[in-house]
Amino acid sequence: MNMSAFFFMVYLSLTLVISPAAFASGEHHDDEAEHAHSEAAKGPHGGRLLTQDDFAVEVTIYETEVEPEFRLYLYKNGEPVKTTALKLQVRLQRLGEPAELVQFSPELDYWLGDTVVREPHSFAVQIDASYQGKNYQWQYDSFEGRTTLSARSVEKAGIKLEQTRPGQIHTQLHLFGVVAPVPEQQVQVGAAYAGIVQQIAVKVGDKVTKGQLVASVQNPNSLKNYAIFAPLSGEVTASYVSVGSKVSEQPLLEISDFSSVYVEMSAFPSDTEQLKLGQQFLVQDLHGHQAATSQISYIAPQMTGGHIARARGLLANPDGHWRPGMHVKTDVTVATVDVPLVIKKSALQLWNDKTVIFIKVGDVFEIRMPEVGRSDDTQVEVLSGVPLGVEYATTHSFILKADVMKSGASHDH
Repeated sequence: MNMSAFFFMVYLSLTLVISPAAFASGEHHDDEAEHAHSEAAKGPHGGRLLTQDDFAVEVTIYETEVEPEFRLYLYKNGEPVKTTALKLQVRLQRLGEPAELVQFSPELDYWLGDTVVREPHSFAVQIDASYQGKNYQWQYDSFEGRTTLSARSVEKAGIKLEQTRPGQIHTQLHLFGVVAPVPEQQVQVGAAYAGIVQQIAVKVGDKVTKGQLVASVQNPNSLKNYAIFAPLSGEVTASYVSVGSKVSEQPLLEISDFSSVYVEMSAFPSDTEQLKLGQQFLVQDLHGHQAATSQISYIAPQMTGGHIARARGLLANPDGHWRPGMHVKTDVTVATVDVPLVIKKSALQLWNDKTVIFIKVGDVFEIRMPEVGRSDDTQVEVLSGVPLGVEYATTHSFILKADVMKSGASHDH
């Protein structure tokens, strides 16, 4: 936790405990709704009891050994109503989502809803009933996992927001590698004739251009000096002789062009099976200072003595950051799948042993419980439980979790 987030939580805690002004300004935690919720009348089955004239309905969400379902018990003059001559409907309005209509049919001594009540069980509820020629209606709020923050407080807390959207899940292999020179871009420069070195015009580390004078050698028979020029542009990486040396076939200098280099990756047999020519990979130095992309251009047909296969790709190196011999980390994308909805892993929090995120509508944040599918290093596929195109907190959502927990939000029906 960074310091700004820490101080924000301290500030928020003090505000909730000692400052009524927070409620007056509109920053609250639905305490009034929670208080009313806790004070709601209870029926014989432990559910919320709603009464109008001589007719009453008890609302329960039953979830023992079954998926959560509405079970409504009806009473007239305090006595259970056992009849099929009744019309009953519940309308649920969740934050940032279309209304859900739940229809009911009689079962045993209750009326059973026709849909699973997915979590969180947080919604505005409207119940419509028609019995013996009379219509009844009740409305109440049943919120959980909800809090309200102003835009100023969101910014102060460092909470970042994004919209849920379609995306791609990238399956990756994480391999270690080493930067290596391209052999075709390294040249050992020699003399055309045997002779005595008269001049070495460059030293190790010097940059040279193609056609630049790098040395001269005197032919002992003719006493004529022959100039030797750089056959390519690059850097002098080795010098093998000095002035006055007798040379015949040995090289004088080595010139290397490091404007592009190889990344040589090491892969075990199980990894090699997933590697293919043309696959993209990300290269990072071990300090995380710089990253670049490339693609696999070669996979060795043989394993080394350590049962490791080599795979490599060419990497542009215009500023010389990638030095031969440097150890690197690589992320090879071996599969890419388009999915209808993705969220960032950084958004996920654990709530009552369930994975949740916090969506935002207006100034209100509320938990959602995504059913997740495939994932990669940074994203996870959402199968259900979160609407498309809604804002959600991608960073510092732990602040929202702590805030809601302090407000005493409960899972009560």
